[in-house]
Amino acid sequence: MIAKIKPLLLAGCCLFSCVAQTQPAAILENIGSAEVYTPDESFPVMQKPLPYGLPASGIVTSSGTDRPLFTVPVKRGKLNGIWQSWYSNGVVCDSGRLVNNLPDGAWIFRNEEGEILSVRHYSADKFFRITNEMQHYHPKRSFYYLAALYQKNKRLALRYLDAAYSFPISSTRKPVLSLQELAEANTGSGIPYQPVFLQGVHEGLYMNYFSGGLVKDSGMYKDGMKSGKWIHRDTAQAGWFQGAYKHGLPVKEWKHFDQDGRLVEVLHYDQAGRLIWRKKINRQPSR
Repeated sequence: MIAKIKPLLLAGCCLFSCVAQTQPAAILENIGSAEVYTPDESFPVMQKPLPYGLPASGIVTSSGTDRPLFTVPVKRGKLNGIWQSWYSNGVVCDSGRLVNNLPDGAWIFRNEEGEILSVRHYSADKFFRITNEMQHYHPKRSFYYLAALYQKNKRLALRYLDAAYSFPISSTRKPVLSLQELAEANTGSGIPYQPVFLQGVHEGLYMNYFSGGLVKDSGMYKDGMKSGKWIHRDTAQAGWFQGAYKHGLPVKEWKHFDQDGRLVEVLHYDQAGRLIWRKKINRQPSR
C-alpha cells in the first residue's frame, strides 16, 4: 500500500502523479544486453575452468618493469589464496581471496591514484550450494531463489553467477589467456577492468564509487541477488534513488532525491518489479 503523505509535508509543493512508460535506468539492470553478458553454453551449470596455464602448486608471480605485477598462490591446479596486482606506481590495482578459482570474501578494485572504485563480497560456499541445487532441484526442498529461477530461465540465472555481471566489460575486449596478460590489461590506462575469476556468487556488501569518492551505488546481496535497501546514482552530478530489492527486483516504495537531498519523486513497484505508480514533486521557487 502506498503511504499517504500528510498535507503539512506538502507545503510549497505541487504534486502530480502518472504511471511511467519507462523506468529509471539507475534502478533496473539491463538483463538482456549482450554487451553486459553473453553466456558460455559450453558450461551450462558446472564451474568454468580458467583459461590460464597454471602449475599444480606454488606461488605464481610476475614483475613489471621494476616491481611486482601480480601474485597468487596455486593449490591442486587452482587459484587458492590472496590475489593481488599492482599498477606501475606501486598502488594495488585489485585484491581478494580465491577458493578453488572462486572469489570468497571482500574483493576491492582501485584506480591508479589509489581511490577505491569497487567493493564486492562473495561466497565460494554459496556458489557450490546454489549450483548443486540447480542441478538437483526439487520444489519442496529448494533453499535458493537462483536455483528456482534456473528451472524457468537458465540464461538469466547463469548470468547472476558470471563475473561479467559483477564487473560488466565490453564484448569487444579480447579474451586473455594468461595471468600476465590479464594483469597488464587491468593496469593499463583506459581499459575496462576484468577480474581474474570467471564466476562467483555475491554475498554481502556491494559498492561502486565515482572518482573522487562519491558513492555511485551501494547495497547488499543475499544468495547472489540484490536484497534489502539500496541507493543508486547515474552520474556524480545527479541526485540518487533509494529503495529496496527482493530477489533482485525493485519492490514497494522508491524515492528520488535531487543533488541537494530534496525529495523530487516517489515511485512504487509491485512484487514482480514493475513500476505501477509514480509521483513527481514540482517544487515552486520561493518568493
